[in-house]
Amino acid sequence: MTLFELPSGAAMSYTDEGAGRPLVLLHGVAMSSVFFEKNVSDLSRDHRVIAVDFRGHGSSPYVEGGHTVAQYARDVRALIDHLGLDRPVLVGWSMGSLVAWDFLRQFGDDHRLGGVIVVSQGPSDLIQADWPHGIADDAELHAFLSAMQDDSRLFLGEFLPTLFHTAPEPGTLTRLLDDIGRAGPNTGTLILADQTVQDYRADIPTYTVPHLLVWGTDEQVGKLAAADWLAATLPQADLHVFDASGHCPMWEEPDRFNALARSWVAALG
Repeated sequence: MTLFELPSGAAMSYTDEGAGRPLVLLHGVAMSSVFFEKNVSDLSRDHRVIAVDFRGHGSSPYVEGGHTVAQYARDVRALIDHLGLDRPVLVGWSMGSLVAWDFLRQFGDDHRLGGVIVVSQGPSDLIQADWPHGIADDAELHAFLSAMQDDSRLFLGEFLPTLFHTAPEPGTLTRLLDDIGRAGPNTGTLILADQTVQDYRADIPTYTVPHLLVWGTDEQVGKLAAADWLAATLPQADLHVFDASGHCPMWEEPDRFNALARSWVAALG
């Protein structure tokens, strides 16, 4: 991992492998780039693959402050500037997709961005009267935040198996939990609260950059109906549903995911 000092004074760790069209991999809430470990090496055969750990997550140092989706998007742009990436594709898994959309919200005039791959993420995670496709209502969100504060490892340990169609073996789950547990209860609580209340429904129709949408049929976190809404609302969107996956198709069906991402990016020109 390489440590990049952000303009704010915080630091963000990232890996940088391969050469070619850049793919910037953005992980989910309170998670880390470890969830892309089945994709980096294969995709780096013909792409430059940058996998980040957002500030305070994974291998990135603990920092107080800046734990918002909007700030994470600014951090990603700072890294793109630092690396001089040309026409990168942002690959967002879960909350990472919200970071990609916030990048577009803030820097929509930045024509360097080549495309966005959205993995298992709707435009809002908060269940509302006019949006039943989120993952939690107000009461459930408050319960999640309390559980994260009370015992973040227990909360994440119970949450992890729900991400998969077929849960990894116990040793793998423990390894994943050890990695994501570095974020700690405060970072995890802050970003979980901020990302859950974000709502990009009004922005989505304005995002003209091409989107690839990847979902699993056994989605226990987000709802597949959110994927259908995105496919119907985004100006340019291509939806693919993986039959043997839950919330992590890039982990559970990596060969199919990598091949799809490779062919879709190649078609961007």
